Amino acid sequence: MRWLSIKPFSTRDLLRAEHRLQAYRQGNRWPLLALVLLLAIAGLLWQQQQERQRHAQQVAALAKAGEQLQAELEQNRLVMLEAQAAQAQLLRRIETMSAEAKTLKTELAFFRRQKSAR
Repeated sequence: MRWLSIKPFSTRDLLRAEHRLQAYRQGNRWPLLALVLLLAIAGLLWQQQQERQRHAQQVAALAKAGEQLQAELEQNRLVMLEAQAAQAQLLRRIETMSAEAKTLKTELAFFRRQKSAR
């Protein structure tokens, strides 16, 4: 802002002179506009940083959820493998018992023939 030099007036000049209001001379507005622009840019950068932090938090939360789901998937896979192994074992036992039952039926039929032949 530029300071205007003021010369002292004499009382006689002040009494005789016509007094008018003078319009205030406005100074250069570029520094104010530059400050407003810098504040706007700083605000946008701050907002962008906040958005990045929010996205980083979301990514971290999704990564954690993904790890939990992966662990749950592995647990379910182990349960499924255990169930398949139990089913396979039961099928083998059924086959063994069926074969044993067939052998016993054959022996029973043989002994019945032997008994009726006597």
